[in-house]
Amino acid sequence: MEYPAVLVTVIALAWLLQATADRLLELAWGVRAFLLCLDLAVALALLWFFVIVPFRMRMDRKKAALFVERTIPQFKTALISAVELSEHSSDHPQASQSLVGKLLEDTTRQAQKADVVRKVIQTKRIKYFASCAAATVVLALACSIYAWKSSPALLSRILLANTPLPHDTNVVSMSGDLTVIMGAEATLTARAGGKIPANGNLIVKSANGLSETITVSASRLDEGVFQYQVTNVREPFTYQFKLNDGTGPSHRVKVLIPPALDEIKLVQNYPKYTNLKEESMSASRLRLLEGSKLGIEATASEPLQSAVLVIDGEDQAIPLKISGASNSGIKGEVTVPGEKWKSMFIRLVSANGKYSANEPIYQVEIIKDLPPTVQFLQPKKDSITVVAGAKTPFSFKTGDDFGLKGVFLIYQILRPGLNGILEPAERGKIPVQFDSKEKSITHTIQWDLSRLVPAVGIGCHIRCWVEAEDYNPKKDASVTRSAEKEVEIVSEEQKHMELLELLGERAKDIDKLYELQRGMNEKTDDSLR
Repeated sequence: MEYPAVLVTVIALAWLLQATADRLLELAWGVRAFLLCLDLAVALALLWFFVIVPFRMRMDRKKAALFVERTIPQFKTALISAVELSEHSSDHPQASQSLVGKLLEDTTRQAQKADVVRKVIQTKRIKYFASCAAATVVLALACSIYAWKSSPALLSRILLANTPLPHDTNVVSMSGDLTVIMGAEATLTARAGGKIPANGNLIVKSANGLSETITVSASRLDEGVFQYQVTNVREPFTYQFKLNDGTGPSHRVKVLIPPALDEIKLVQNYPKYTNLKEESMSASRLRLLEGSKLGIEATASEPLQSAVLVIDGEDQAIPLKISGASNSGIKGEVTVPGEKWKSMFIRLVSANGKYSANEPIYQVEIIKDLPPTVQFLQPKKDSITVVAGAKTPFSFKTGDDFGLKGVFLIYQILRPGLNGILEPAERGKIPVQFDSKEKSITHTIQWDLSRLVPAVGIGCHIRCWVEAEDYNPKKDASVTRSAEKEVEIVSEEQKHMELLELLGERAKDIDKLYELQRGMNEKTDDSLR
């Protein structure tokens, strides 16, 4: 009888205290589970002390008789004698068996008159425990009635249910448990019901146990919604919204490590006409010559399902080949265009379907193969006059970034027709000899006009220019033409008159210079005076 009363008293008080603590602190499931296990341990301890131990230490008939004789002295030794004689009645002689029976009858009659049960068994202890149990139950019921809104939820939470407690503000998690790729963003969202506060708290606990409280504000667009964005997530964490007096459930954000490049090697294979050897390129900045091929070799952090090269400037991604025994190698080769490319990155898909994230972006600069440059150094004028058969010097400078294939002086002879108008006639070119290893040359041609066949006479004109060609197979981009020079064939008299006119102009220039100098001298003298 004692065990049920003590058990009810202890469990009722324990659950009352646990419910009070849970209402004030909103205990976590683990804490509530520990307390429930503690309740069970106490119940088993009470069972041991109040049931099992007394049962194992129960009295036999002799000990019970002695206990009664000590409690009721009027029995003296009659009770123990009756017990012992009754156990060995068959051993007594036939003559004394009647005396033993008489003793047993007298002892039984005396025990009935003495009301042994009431005198030996004390009920005071049992009544005390029963009154304590009753008082505790009444107290628990009174508290349950007082907090009737919270009582069912608190009782279910004691039994480890995740029932939310009633609050002025109810918090409902909208984002829940999340799995994000390392380096990505995690958007944490909760909705408040009932009394909606202007601000709340977001409690974030990292994997190493550090806790951070972040202030969050209600959304202006969606009433009651509180949202926070965690950028560049690197490790798992748990989070929980606390809005006004309401606290939302705790959720976990797991971090998925995406496939990534452990190593990458970029090699530029130049076009054959450049005579350049392949070159390893730095991934930090790629300077790629149009028409060259970019070789890619890389190693991923895990086995891959696929890999593609995504280029800013191309409509479609370029698939790359998966290689290696573990399928973690990447190989590929792409031809560099003349334009469009700005940057590139490699997107990976692992063998278990994970996509890469925050891939490193490689900036690309396209280097064009510029056409050769040609510049006339002499004659400086666009048009000159010479006498027939003269040797005329033509100086020019030309160059190319990857070497010159050929340089020519091209000429077009214009002869006067019957009506005196110049008409195109013979056309030719004079090759220029140079060292093929040189990328830039300066050359002078002493052009002997007397060697032209048919001969070029007075009144004829010769238009000439220099053409330089590089090794680029694209013909439209590989030939450069200089500005044209025009040579007019004149007689010696005309040339003589031209020189006289030139000397006259020079004399006039000298006179002007003399007058200017004299004027300056006069001004200087005046200022000195």
